[in-house]
Amino acid sequence: MQYKIFISLICVMIAPAIMAQTETPDSIKTQELNDVVVEGQLQSTSATVSTYLPTKRQRNAAQNGPELLNHMAIPQLGLVSGYNVTTNSGQKVDLYIDYVPASEQDLNGMRMADVKKVEYYDFPTDPRFQGSQHVINFIMQKYEYGGYVKAYANEFFIANSGQLNLFSKFQYKRMTFDIGVGGWYSANDHLSQSTVETYRLPQPDGSDKTFERTSVPDYAKVRQQSYWPTFKATYLTDKITMVNTVGANFFRSPKQNTAGSVRFSPADFHSTEYTDDQNSRTNSFTYSGFWNFVLPHGNSISFNPYYSYSHTNQQRLYSEASGSSFANGAKDDSHRATASLRYLHDFGKYGNITAILNGTLLSNRTHYSGTSTVTDRLTTYRVGPGLFYNFKTDKFNGLIGGGFNYDHSTLDDESEHSTQPWVDFSLQYAFNNKNSISAEFHHATWTLASSYRSTAIIQSNPLFSYTGNPNVTPYKSWDASLRYVFMPNNKFNLAAFVQTTVITDRYAYVYKAFPDHILRTIQQNGVGNYSSWLYGVQGTARLLNNNLMINGQVAHRIVRNGVPFDWTKQRVLWYIQAFYYVGGWNFGLQYQSPQEYCDGYVNGAWMKDKSAYTAIVGWGNSSWNVQARLTNPFRWNWEASKSETTSPNYDVASTYFNTSYHCYVLLSATYTFGYGKKIQRGNEASQQMGTSSSILK
Repeated sequence: MQYKIFISLICVMIAPAIMAQTETPDSIKTQELNDVVVEGQLQSTSATVSTYLPTKRQRNAAQNGPELLNHMAIPQLGLVSGYNVTTNSGQKVDLYIDYVPASEQDLNGMRMADVKKVEYYDFPTDPRFQGSQHVINFIMQKYEYGGYVKAYANEFFIANSGQLNLFSKFQYKRMTFDIGVGGWYSANDHLSQSTVETYRLPQPDGSDKTFERTSVPDYAKVRQQSYWPTFKATYLTDKITMVNTVGANFFRSPKQNTAGSVRFSPADFHSTEYTDDQNSRTNSFTYSGFWNFVLPHGNSISFNPYYSYSHTNQQRLYSEASGSSFANGAKDDSHRATASLRYLHDFGKYGNITAILNGTLLSNRTHYSGTSTVTDRLTTYRVGPGLFYNFKTDKFNGLIGGGFNYDHSTLDDESEHSTQPWVDFSLQYAFNNKNSISAEFHHATWTLASSYRSTAIIQSNPLFSYTGNPNVTPYKSWDASLRYVFMPNNKFNLAAFVQTTVITDRYAYVYKAFPDHILRTIQQNGVGNYSSWLYGVQGTARLLNNNLMINGQVAHRIVRNGVPFDWTKQRVLWYIQAFYYVGGWNFGLQYQSPQEYCDGYVNGAWMKDKSAYTAIVGWGNSSWNVQARLTNPFRWNWEASKSETTSPNYDVASTYFNTSYHCYVLLSATYTFGYGKKIQRGNEASQQMGTSSSILK
């Protein structure tokens, strides 16, 4: 409209001059000018970053950061489900707000009207991104001083869960203070699992005893609550960023009870009834720091300390009417401390170099009671120096880096250590600001979960028990991917991708057979490799004067899971979503095909999830956002997914019952009340999660 007014003013200004040079006004030839509409570019790509500008409609339609990403349909990202943000090839994407790491509650608390642009990076060299491989960075509107209070609430009807979060921000000059509190609850009577186990047990006479054990639930009751407070202080200048956050999280699950029947085929054992009663609680406390300093002459340094402590207490009693009873309890104290130091020097046209030093310390003390009375004391630390070199031009961006990780682990009195290299390699080329291609390669070793090294032998039912292996060592991974992105204009974008992962020196569950039971342990020697491939295309179209957005993806997944499971499986996956905007209203439809995938590289389970379809209606402005979602309206059974595991001595097929794919209605609302002279939104205090326990599962 401004351009139309500008053209009209020009016509008014030059009209007197034209008339002055014309003897008779009647002789003037007139010609009607066509409207001139200039549309700003909302998306662009380069060798270093892809930039996306959200529209007002998209911001008003979203309640949090992940929802905004879905409305924007960024071609490098897959369908965003909850707070799980991945690339379109399934790799993890780290989320930042103004170059500061963002948690789930940060993303809930940010004010969507203040999002100015969204940046996507592959292997960024900026030290503020702490070496993340894939990054989404929300750039927020800056303000002078003031504050705000924001409330976020939702309720899952039929699924019976909900949450309420409150955020308060106060900014004065260069200091910003955030306080956040929140909580959620779940009251679920449909969380259970049925299993069909096939046992092949060798007998003393040389024969094999083969039979099936079927466990079917007919009762379930689960109650869970969680509460969290957080405080954050931020000091920010052009050259200094200092963020310090302290928080706590209190989780309670007073009831996780199921009951049902057990039967056998052939009927070598008597059928019986069972009850399985569990409860747990976890208290955790966390500190995290984010410090970045820009120094003279192209230098910068960043330091990121982190510490968390968690105390977990869980109890379980499994009983059968035939007289068998198995009580298992565990208490765990876990400490986790990490630190990352990064120094960058920029040589100008000759690129930049980054030196890094990462450190990790894990300490777990776990005491088991009941069928096993063992105390595991595990301490692990890792030191990893490395060096990166980055060279970039207007169209080219290349990164190569490497280093090594020294790992030392002590379980009780036994120690183990190793030194392994790691390598990062990334190439990005932008033909212009509308299309680019990128390739990457990553190789590393990974520290293993503490519970995998446990010596406790836990018996869960009369025929099955499980333990860890204190001798397992870190596995190696090899990742490579290739992506092409095409953005001809604001109305269309397209991405094609392929990604592969290979895991070597793998450890996996092995089911050892005895004459009267199965023992699940963890084995590394003689275990086959794990590999996966995923390739596909993704596209977005914005039609009807940008009122309608349609986005979709088609991909093909192939997984090879070596010995002891020894299978290859594949699945075609796809999704489609559409949003229509009119005034302050937005209407959406989403469909995701059934998903199939491997449940991790340790477990041989092949998972099969159901399809999901959702209708969305919402209304929003810069202060209010109200939304209703109707999910799976024609599905009224609680069966959610299935899994299958096969091995030489033991097979298990499980059916999981929960609310994930049942019909439910979600009502949610956000409201932000601001005060002062311009307020800064974003970087809100967030829920802080503690260290994972090392209890064997």
